Amino acid sequence: MTDVEVPKGGRVVLGAVDGNLTAGKSVRIEGAPGTGVVVSGDAKFEGDATLIGDFRCRRFKAKGGRIQADGAVRASEEFTADDSVVEVRGPLESPRVEVERELNLHADSKVGRLDVGGTLEADGAVEGERLHIGGRVRIAGRTTAEEVSVGGRAELGEVRLARFEVGGVGVVGGGTIRDHVEVGGKFSSTAPLTFGRLEVGGSVALAGGSKGGSIEVGGVIRVAGDLTFDGLEVGGIAEIAGNAAGRGVEVGGQFRVDGNLTLTDGIEVGGRGTVGGDVAARDLEVGGEFRARKAIFSGRAEVSGSIRTELGLRAASIEIRKKSQVRGPLVADRVVLGRGSEAELVFGGKVDVGSDARVGRIVADEVDIGSGASVGRVEYVRSLKMDRTARTDEPPVQIASRPAPPV
Repeated sequence: MTDVEVPKGGRVVLGAVDGNLTAGKSVRIEGAPGTGVVVSGDAKFEGDATLIGDFRCRRFKAKGGRIQADGAVRASEEFTADDSVVEVRGPLESPRVEVERELNLHADSKVGRLDVGGTLEADGAVEGERLHIGGRVRIAGRTTAEEVSVGGRAELGEVRLARFEVGGVGVVGGGTIRDHVEVGGKFSSTAPLTFGRLEVGGSVALAGGSKGGSIEVGGVIRVAGDLTFDGLEVGGIAEIAGNAAGRGVEVGGQFRVDGNLTLTDGIEVGGRGTVGGDVAARDLEVGGEFRARKAIFSGRAEVSGSIRTELGLRAASIEIRKKSQVRGPLVADRVVLGRGSEAELVFGGKVDVGSDARVGRIVADEVDIGSGASVGRVEYVRSLKMDRTARTDEPPVQIASRPAPPV
C-alpha cells in the first residue's frame, strides 16, 4: 500500500490510490479521466477542498472549511465532516453520514444513518435509514427513511417514512408516514397523505383525500377535501371541506364538515358543530350549537345549546337541556325536553316536556307535560299527563298507533 499526501494549496490529478489519502487546506483534486479518484483506504481533509470528478474511498473525513465536489462521492463505511460545509453535485452515498454544519446535495443520494447539526438542503431524492437534522431541512425530491427527526423546520417533497418528528414546522408533499407524525408547531401536507398517529401542538393543514389513524391537534386543523381517520381530537377548531369518516370526534371549539360525516363512535363538540350533509354516528354531545341536513344516531344525543336540521334528528334517546332550541324534527324512543327549551316537532315512544318549554307538535306513545309548558298539538297512543298550568293550542288526540316518523 502507498499512501498519498497532498500539501496545503496543492493541485493534483489522481486516479487509484492504494492506501490512504491525506490533504491539507485549500486543495484541488481532479480525478483521472474515466475512473475518477478511487482510494482503497481513508481520505482525510484538513480544510477547504475542491473535488473534480467522482470520488470513492472507505472513510471520508473532513475537518473545518468547505468541501465542494462536482461529481459523485461514495464512502463505503462513513462520511464525516466536522465544523464543515459540504456541497456535493453528484450523488452522495454512504451508510453513515455526519456533517456538523451544513450539507447541500444536488443529486439523488443514499445516506444511510445521517446526522446534520445545522442545515440539510437537497434538490433531489434522499434515501436513508434515519435522518437527524438539528436545524433546518429542505428535500425537493422523495424522502425515503424509517425516521426523519428535525429540531427546527422541515420542508419535504413526497415522503415514504415510518416516523416524522419536528420541533417547529413540518411540511410534506404527500405520501406515507406509516407510524406517527409528531410536530411541536405547525404541520401541513400539500398532497394526499396516509399516516398513522398524528400529534401536533399548533395547527394542521391537510390535502383532501388524506387518510390516517388517531389525530390530536392542540389548535386548528383544516382539510381541503375528504378525510378518513380513526379518532379526531382537537382543542380549538376542525374544518373539513369534504366528507369525513372515522371512529370518533372530540373538538373543544368549533367543528365543521362540508359534506357527510360517518362515525362508528360519537361526536363531542364544546362549541359549534356544523355538517353540510348527513350525519351517521353512535352518540352526540354538543355544548353550544349543532347543525346538519340530517342526523342519525344509534345511541344518545345530548344538546345544551341549539340544534338545527333540515330533515330531522333521530336517536335512541334525545335530551335537549334547559333553554335549548331545536329546529327540525326529533325522533327517538325517549325524548326529554329541558326547562324552557323550544322544539318544533317531536316523535317518540316517551316524551317528557319540562316546565316552561315550548313545542309545536308531539306524536308519542306516552307524553308528560310539565308546569307552564305550551304545546301546539299533542297526539298520544297510551297515556298523557299534563300539569294543570300546562296548555295546548288544540285539544289532545288519542291515536291507535304512531304514524311513520319523518326521519
